[in-house]
Amino acid sequence: MFSFKKDKTGFFSALSLIIVASATVIATGILLAQGIREGNWEYYSVPIKIVLAVSWIACMTIVLVRIGVFAVQRGNKKIQELQSGEKQAHQPDPQGPDLEQPK
Repeated sequence: MFSFKKDKTGFFSALSLIIVASATVIATGILLAQGIREGNWEYYSVPIKIVLAVSWIACMTIVLVRIGVFAVQRGNKKIQELQSGEKQAHQPDPQGPDLEQPK
């Protein structure tokens, strides 16, 4: 069964997304404030677009990597379940075979 307490990858991907989002807000705010202070905020529109584009790409990369890691984890779990099922199927029945007695 999946346990959120043992999901280290999910924790670090969420932490990475929070860091990227925070850095994006701070960088955009600084660029916009600098432009407003100088009186020509349109001069900073290209750097703001670059910051937003890079952060969007970073967020999508983090999410896609997390989905890939989750798929690998799910596949490994399925393989383990199949192998444990095969081991149980090859072990002899401790009670012996069920033979019905004719009456």
